[in-house]
Amino acid sequence: MNPSTLSRALRVRSAAGPGARSVPTVPRFSRPSLRACASLLGAAALCAALASPALAARRAPPELSVSHAWIRWLPAGLPAAGYLQLSNRSDKPVELVNADSPGYYSSVMLHRTTTRAGVSRMEEVERIPVPAHGDVRLAPGGYHIMLLNPKRTIKPGMHVPITLRFADGRDLTASFVVRKSNAAAHPGSTPATTPD
Repeated sequence: MNPSTLSRALRVRSAAGPGARSVPTVPRFSRPSLRACASLLGAAALCAALASPALAARRAPPELSVSHAWIRWLPAGLPAAGYLQLSNRSDKPVELVNADSPGYYSSVMLHRTTTRAGVSRMEEVERIPVPAHGDVRLAPGGYHIMLLNPKRTIKPGMHVPITLRFADGRDLTASFVVRKSNAAAHPGSTPATTPD
């Protein structure tokens, strides 16, 4: 309790009489003190948010890159598929575990097409492994990125950003060129890698 607060408490007690209990007064804070407290609380909240796993994504290392990124477009908002080649030049394997494109598609999933006894089936997968010093191709008839419920009109010739998320918390955003449904399976190299 500072001296001015103490003297106020003593004045209240003496005015009430010798047998009265003193009533502690609540110290008043100046506006600069309140602003300083608010700033400290805001900074603490920001630090807590940045420590959260959802916001603490890290950029993928330069050894991880994307090429040949494209989307096979289908008309009338039908589901589309994204393809690419993912190259890992690091000494450790990595796993692709998720992808998203918030401004373009409501739902983005990792899928794989398999053929058994002449019947093709598509299934969702939880992860796609990429070996150390190796490549994985997401291509028609195999692994691919399933793109559902477009949020805007998607047309051939557009470039759609898709963020690839890895098991170690790193991510990588690539630009996928949209091609017609009858496009060749391997349309050639496109400059795709842009760190998030």
